[in-house]
Amino acid sequence: MENKDPLYGRPWKNAARFKTFEKADKDRKKRLKEKNLQVKVKKLKEQYVVKTRSTVVDAARNKSKRRNKNFYKLNEGKNDS
Repeated sequence: MENKDPLYGRPWKNAARFKTFEKADKDRKKRLKEKNLQVKVKKLKEQYVVKTRSTVVDAARNKSKRRNKNFYKLNEGKNDS
């Protein structure tokens, strides 16, 4: 099963750390006002981390700049010397 969400697998960045959930949630709500940003709070062993990632998806990359991947295999045995 393939996930069609373009943000699936994109990395999250740690934005801030807090000792209480209330402070972390307050910071999360403040950051949610920014456009094109996803924000979440994760609980660690003794603290809470506010994580963010951009919702802007870059244009699809070209597969390869090299035109012919089998260039050397095609030219095997064709020596000019």
